[in-house]
Amino acid sequence: YIPHIVLGKGPPGGAWHSMEGSMLTISFGDWMELPGLTFKEWAASKRRNIKSNRVMPEEIACYYKHYVKVMGLQKNFRDNVYITSVSRLYREKDDEDRSQLNENISTQHLEMEEGQKSLIKRNWEVRGYQRATDGSHVPFCLFAENVALATGTFDSPGRLQVEGEDFPFVLHSMSDFGAAISKGK
Repeated sequence: YIPHIVLGKGPPGGAWHSMEGSMLTISFGDWMELPGLTFKEWAASKRRNIKSNRVMPEEIACYYKHYVKVMGLQKNFRDNVYITSVSRLYREKDDEDRSQLNENISTQHLEMEEGQKSLIKRNWEVRGYQRATDGSHVPFCLFAENVALATGTFDSPGRLQVEGEDFPFVLHSMSDFGAAISKGK
């Protein structure tokens, strides 16, 4: 078990929940399966016989959602969550017991200040809000040693607000990518 929390806009299974129902996957490979419960085992438990490697998005979404329940991971998943910032926090190397700095220090700043003050990386600060059932926003702030960002590709790709993101050759959706390929761009 690895202690973790998964924050997302929707339920486990992500974009698979919003894909068109008549669509089939190109293939269903082992890379889409989760440890301890293969897709074929899950499908057999649902009395569905998988004869080909192509399955509907709804089935994959249900598999991922079911996996979270079967493995007892519900406490690690939060939906209706929107991340507004992810920042790396730093602290002074000589000040091990002092609390974390409140300000963010960019990597560029660290390189310029190298030699003057030795700072080490500490934790990530993740801020955002969870949308409540009444539509209100409940803000949160949490700290983590590691962060993995999945910004989305199908339903609503996230923008990272980084340099170069708006270059004409940077695409933010699979449909835009497919259109560029078909036009030979």
